[in-house]
Amino acid sequence: MNGFRVHMNSRRHTIYSLAAILLASSCGSEMERRTVRIERQWPAQSVRRIEVREIDGAITVDAGSPNEITLNAIVRSRNRARPQADNQGFFQSQMEGDTLVIGRRREHTTVLFPFWGGSDTRVDYALHVPANVVVDLHTVTGRITTHGVAGETRATTVNGVVDIETPGSSEVEAKAVNGRIEARFLKEFHGAVLKTVNGGVNLVLPASASFAGDFSQVNGDVEAAFPLNIHSHPGSRRVSGEVNGGRYLLRITTVNGDIRIENGGGPLPVPPPPPVPSAPSAVPAPP
Repeated sequence: MNGFRVHMNSRRHTIYSLAAILLASSCGSEMERRTVRIERQWPAQSVRRIEVREIDGAITVDAGSPNEITLNAIVRSRNRARPQADNQGFFQSQMEGDTLVIGRRREHTTVLFPFWGGSDTRVDYALHVPANVVVDLHTVTGRITTHGVAGETRATTVNGVVDIETPGSSEVEAKAVNGRIEARFLKEFHGAVLKTVNGGVNLVLPASASFAGDFSQVNGDVEAAFPLNIHSHPGSRRVSGEVNGGRYLLRITTVNGDIRIENGGGPLPVPPPPPVPSAPSAVPAPP
């Protein structure tokens, strides 16, 4: 029995020592994470579209100068910088035709402790772009925010919030898995598709918006501050309706979350003038 007890104590000591080493290693890895700021500029004349693809990081895009594109990236990484490499080796930025492509498509993950994983690098991007440029933004973990971008906008995140503010002169598509979607169209509305799984959708439209709405959700409510002519669909949690003539498509889908559509005010659409009555035909004089 004594030998059995000694064996168990030795085994416990070995397990505890291994746990302490791994824990110390994980803490050391966190301590070694460095912060690097990277700034870049590109002339905007030849750029029609900007694509950002990130693994771990937030993306913020603001409308700025029509002649220049600027990037301010904050990198937090355990990896060493490579001063001679493009963007010190942390992410890529290159022109592909008329598209400026920025970001990372793959990421190495370090296991710090059993069942604990950590990203080696996080990159947060802040871009100032011409207002009419097309943007296509993707991240796995992080928030996506745009302000003042009037060009066609596409934003996709897995774990994060999508927050879009636009004049509304182009179509918008926003998708999330774990996160809510906020969208504000300030002046116009030319169509939108908003989808999330775990999160609500809050949408603000100008009073003049003309749309055909198609709204579906499983667990939640649908609230609209517009006089919708609702059409229900038996057997599903889906409703549809038209506002101001239903010119553009508005599709909103969520599984766990509410759908709220607010009226942001502004001028109402001007109805078309009534047709001018045609002049009566002249009656021929009798012979």
